[in-house]
Order: sequence, then C-alpha cells, then structure tokens
Amino acid sequence: MDVSQEKKLKNSQLLGYGSYTFFAALGALTWSFRNMYYALIGMNMALLSTVGLAVGVFDLTVTTMVGGIIEKVRLNIGGGGKYRPWLFIFMFVITFGVIITYTDFIPGNEVMHFITAFIGLLCVAISMSFIASAQFGIVPLLAGASAVDRTRITTWNYRIQTCTSIITSLSAAFLLTWFGTKFKPPLNYTVMSCCFAGFYIVGATMLRRVAKPYDLPVDKSSSSGPAAPEVKVSDMVKAVTTNSQLLVYLSANMLNTIGVMINMNMIIYFWQLIIPYTHGISPADSFPGLYTIAQTTTTVASFLFSMVGPELGKKIGKRRAIWIGMLGASVSAVLNCFFGAGFWALFVGINMIMTFSNSLYTGFGINYALDCGEYGLWKTGQDHRLVIMSMTNLPMKIAAVLGGLVMYLLAAIGFDSLAVQAASAQGGIPAFVDDVFVRNFMLLLMGIPAVCRLCASMLMRFAYKITDEDARMYAAENQARREAAAS
Repeated sequence: MDVSQEKKLKNSQLLGYGSYTFFAALGALTWSFRNMYYALIGMNMALLSTVGLAVGVFDLTVTTMVGGIIEKVRLNIGGGGKYRPWLFIFMFVITFGVIITYTDFIPGNEVMHFITAFIGLLCVAISMSFIASAQFGIVPLLAGASAVDRTRITTWNYRIQTCTSIITSLSAAFLLTWFGTKFKPPLNYTVMSCCFAGFYIVGATMLRRVAKPYDLPVDKSSSSGPAAPEVKVSDMVKAVTTNSQLLVYLSANMLNTIGVMINMNMIIYFWQLIIPYTHGISPADSFPGLYTIAQTTTTVASFLFSMVGPELGKKIGKRRAIWIGMLGASVSAVLNCFFGAGFWALFVGINMIMTFSNSLYTGFGINYALDCGEYGLWKTGQDHRLVIMSMTNLPMKIAAVLGGLVMYLLAAIGFDSLAVQAASAQGGIPAFVDDVFVRNFMLLLMGIPAVCRLCASMLMRFAYKITDEDARMYAAENQARREAAAS
C-alpha cells in the first residue's frame, strides 16, 4: 500500500491531539465579549484601536520568527523535545494574558487601560503563535507521510472545535450574566477570566502528553535523539518567498481572515445595538436572549455540518473545496449585508450558508500549508515545513491588525463607547443608533468581508495548483528520501 494512504493513528490519539482545541475554546469563552468589556470600562474607541494596532505590529515581527526559533532552539524544560517545551512555557503566558486583559486596575485611568490591554493582548497573541506552530508541527510527527491520517487529525480537530462551540454558545452569555449577579461589573469579567483561563493549561498539558512518544528530547550525552538542525535565516526566508503556492495560500487566507476578524470585532454590537433598534425591543431581550439562541443554532449546525462538509470536501478535493467554500461565505455575507438587520432569524438562516461553506475546507486545517511545505521540500530538498506552517499564523496576525482598523471606521460612522456605557446603565439604546447608522454598520460588518472572501476565492481558484494527487506524491517521495538518507 502507498505510504500516503496508511491509516495508523488510534482514535485516542486523535482525541488527545484535539484536547488542546477543546480546552482552549473554553479558556477563550470570555474573548467574544472583549469589546463589550472595553466599552463597559469606558475605554475610548480610538485608544482601543491604537492598542490593537500596536500589539499587531509588534506581534507580526515575532510571528515571522516563531518557526525559526522552534527549529533552531532545543529546550529541556517541560519534558524536552522540539515542541513540548514551547507548549509548556506559553500555556502559562496565555493564561496570564487573558486574566490581565480583563482586569481594571485603576478605573477611569486611560493610561492604565492602555498598558493592561497592550500587555494582555500581546501575551495572548505571541502565545497563540508559539502554541499554534507547535500544534501544527505535531501533525506530521503523529501522521508521518500518511495523507489519510493527516486529514483525520485535522478533521477530528475541526469536529471537536465545533462541538466545543455548542457548549460555549449555550453558556457564555449566561455565565457572564451570572457572574454579573455575584460580582459588580467589571469585576465579573475579571473573575470569569480567572476561572476559565486555566483551561489553556489543561489543554496544552494533554497535547504535550499525546506528543511525548514522538517529540523526543535531545540526549546530549549520546548520539540518540534528534539534534537541533543548523538552520540559516536566509534559507528560511528563501523557503517562504520562493514558494509560489504558499504565497498564494497565505494571501487568500489573509483576505478570508480579514473578513473573520471584522465579524468578530463587530458582531457583539449587532446584538447589543442593531437588533434592539430594528426590532423595537430592549437590549436585554436581544442579549443574552436572542444572541444565545442564534449562537447555539449556528454552532449546532456547525457541528452537524462538520460531519458532512469534510466528507464532501474529500470527494471534491482540498483545492476545489476551499475556493467553493470561500465563495459561498462571500454570497452569505452579501445577502446578510442587505437583508440581515431587518429580521434576526433571517440573519441566522443566511449565516448557515457561510457555516456550511466553511465546513467544506476547514476540516483540512493545516494540511494546506503542510502540502505547500511538502512541495517546497520536494522541490528544493530542504525541510522547512515547520517554518512554512508557522507562516499560516501571519495572515491571522495581519488580518487582526487590518480587521482592528474597522474600529476606527466604526467610530467614524458615529459609534461612541461612552454613549453605549451610559445607555447600558439605563437599559436603553444610544441616541446615535438610527437608520443611517444601521446601514453603514451592516456595510462594515458584512460588506467588506464579502469583498475580501470573494477575492480569496478567486485566488485559490485560479492561482493555487496543488491537487490531492500532487500532495500525496510530494509527501511519499519526501518520506522515501528521508528513509533512504537515514539508511
């Protein structure tokens, strides 16, 4: 049997790999309420956008170096190995970052708000880069050259992610409300973040355990165990800049993720401001009530689609699945841009188009970048797969910066966080919310993402060339070369 078609991993190993995704999602349970928290403490919108921009620029620099750092540096803490030490270090850093982000040390002090937001968001951003790169690198360690097992890992991980989303969507808003009955805002955010941030530690610990038999520490007293390779920075830069297929994928991924980031930054205001205005209801009826119904409906559908979409994606192939999926998400955004604000259930229904479209390719996960890495290794003979996979964090970081700029645009169309804070205290809607604001808001929330996703779809349709057959061939030949060199 072709090595690329072997199926060797046990279900327990697949669950072990996905454990970090499960617990990290619980740890990030409060993350969707970040902008609500900043509005609650009265943080100026322009200042918040500036914090995001400063963090993003600093984080972009770090992200470009993460793959090279992991390749070149071998640590013996946290059990040693290539990836496990970084999981060990940054599971604590990300926990600290989440907690400090939601801690208002000096109420009303803008300088302290800037400092805590910058430190907290930076800790989280850098930690996510290192943890994600380690998690990506563990995939070929576990699966070897088996395209079947590589896809099984990422598909299971995707399904675990959607399953966890059901739990968080059912509980997040009500948990925040419950904590608000026990602790005076914004202390309720702080306490909630302390309770849930520890889940990052649990998830990373379980991922380190499943990787232990494969991610061996360096034994400096003998020749056994993997040694840190001599990796030149110039070679790593060349591995990325000369890999045409990687550059296409990164560009498309960045455009698609800009749409995701814009939605993430603004969606809470859709339920907090837009729906109460267009439906003539109080904000309390919309959030957490309608918000929770919508989120739960969407996440249940995501889980159901995760059982069907990836299987359909396998039939039509990774390359076709991604451009069709991005195109479907663009169509969904266009429809919601013009019709979604008028009726909340219609917004949720139209959103299902995007949810199903995403399920076609999301199950392949890091395999797109891994295929680009195998292509680069096959073409040049130099193994920079981890560096290439770590570059998939770069589009997310760039998108986070560019997506964060939408907060400036939100302020430009009339959004005022102080007015939101005052209206929230009275249980009403701010005066700046009117028909013009709603129309402009929907253009920002859905119009810009629709254009970004359409451009991403066209890039993958016409410029990305790696088929499933190509990917299997690259992986098999690279594996054969390594085995021949070792013998």
